[in-house]
Amino acid sequence: MTRRIFLACMTAATLHGARAQEIERAQEIARADDDGRAQWLRQIAEARERYDAFASRMVADLDRMAVNRAEREVARLDDPTLRRGDIVVTATGLLMFKGSSKFVPDLSDFEPIGEARACRSDHGAALLDILRAHARAGR
Repeated sequence: MTRRIFLACMTAATLHGARAQEIERAQEIARADDDGRAQWLRQIAEARERYDAFASRMVADLDRMAVNRAEREVARLDDPTLRRGDIVVTATGLLMFKGSSKFVPDLSDFEPIGEARACRSDHGAALLDILRAHARAGR
């Protein structure tokens, strides 16, 4: 009987030790999970900061483009196919594209065409007709 009690105590101690190891292992896993979650939360916060910076830049660019477009009247001066020497007709007259390395050219990339310059152009007669029609329309 004593031997059975001894074996029962030894088994209980072994099981208790195994249970203690399981509990310790579970706590280690929980700590690792907490570390993983903390790292995941840091990554989310960093991604949110990058997105906010990107969104701020995009809003600023869109605002700048809206102001530039308002300055251009209704003219389509932001045509990506424009090449140096191209002529654009606007409500205020003819403008010649001087060329630009910017993605969206602005008004400073164009110069007005008057009659003297139109006469020197290869398309002088057509440009003079447009200028005269513009003047007759009272613009």
